[in-house]
Amino acid sequence: MSFPDWLAAVMKYLSELQYFIAGLMGAAVATRYNKEQLKTPKDYAVFLLSGAFTAHYLTLLIMHYTALAPSHAGGIGFLTGALGGLVLQEFFAWIKSGAYKQVGFTSFFIEMMKNWFKRGGKK
Repeated sequence: MSFPDWLAAVMKYLSELQYFIAGLMGAAVATRYNKEQLKTPKDYAVFLLSGAFTAHYLTLLIMHYTALAPSHAGGIGFLTGALGGLVLQEFFAWIKSGAYKQVGFTSFFIEMMKNWFKRGGKK
């Protein structure tokens, strides 16, 4: 296998992972806003991978239903990864805290978002 063939194979493989990589980067940026829940390396890994996988599997679906141009795919993947990591992290927190016994996930998530926006840029 010559170098150009090898390079073409690598580029083809990476193009198949473009939404995964965009989601991974989006989730990596979103970790800054979710530091209080991410205490261990395992928490970070779950957050990053959940963002990457949601972007990988949902980006094309979102683009299809919203009729966005293919040039927006990277941005949609980035945002899907950031929000996907956040939503799944909150879902896991909802289950771990036992809040599912008292309140539905939608109410829990809305309250979490309110608190997140209230906190804003405060450190």
